[in-house]
Amino acid sequence: MPKKILVIDDEPVILTTLRDRLILDGYEVITAVDGNSGIEQAEKEKPDLIVLDIMLPDMDGHQVCRIIKGNKKSDAKIIIVTSKIDAIDAVRAKEAGADDFTVKTTGYAALVEAIKHFI
Repeated sequence: MPKKILVIDDEPVILTTLRDRLILDGYEVITAVDGNSGIEQAEKEKPDLIVLDIMLPDMDGHQVCRIIKGNKKSDAKIIIVTSKIDAIDAVRAKEAGADDFTVKTTGYAALVEAIKHFI
């Protein structure tokens, strides 16, 4: 049975590209375009891992991470991703309960390696 990954990102190109890449790598992929639907998907689908963008339209990824980790309805590992390189975001990600933090790149190599580390 393939590992299940939830990708939460509001940028359609990134969401589609990352979903397709992960499916090719053998994962089952669920997607969400904002924090609220991501939280709902995490509770409903019970993914093994969540790839979570910081910048979402309804709340930031740190809030989403705290809610998912705090409600105990999901024990998924969470990797927070961002397009900006900022050390404070990495610290905030860890404080929110994220298991890892990485920067978005077009090749997704760093993210794929982080995913392989956890599942």
